[in-house]
Amino acid sequence: MPDLMPWGATELSKLKDNFDRLFAALCEDLGIVQAAFPEGGIRVVQKDGEWVIVCPLPGIEPEDVTVTSTGRVLSIVAVRKSGRGAGMIRLSQELALPFPIDQARAELEGGVLTVRLARQTPPAARAIPVGKKQGGAQCPPSTNAAVPAQPPETDRST
Repeated sequence: MPDLMPWGATELSKLKDNFDRLFAALCEDLGIVQAAFPEGGIRVVQKDGEWVIVCPLPGIEPEDVTVTSTGRVLSIVAVRKSGRGAGMIRLSQELALPFPIDQARAELEGGVLTVRLARQTPPAARAIPVGKKQGGAQCPPSTNAAVPAQPPETDRST
């Protein structure tokens, strides 16, 4: 198969744009509301100890936007009635977060949604006592209380 050539980002981008146009035309022909996100997409940056998510939502009012978090998933949904006819526009996006959220706040200004997330601090590490197996039965550790984590001692005799 010497005539096969790898696709670059440009070819993939053109293919995506073609599929987007075809899908939009199909939705319009069938009268189905298309769920999409505006061009430019979502940007995620870490700034001043918090994570900031910036999402363009032109023509959307704050009362039309719902931002929710469940576990490590942040969901953004915007729904508004279209100015033409009785149509509706629905924008929806879910982001998998690499951490649980402690605090969050969102604001929509100038057609741009900004969500600020404070990362939940992880719990302190603790040592877990390890028991020893004797004759097929497991002996419980000497104490059930949590022991503060300490670094292992290293052998420096070499």
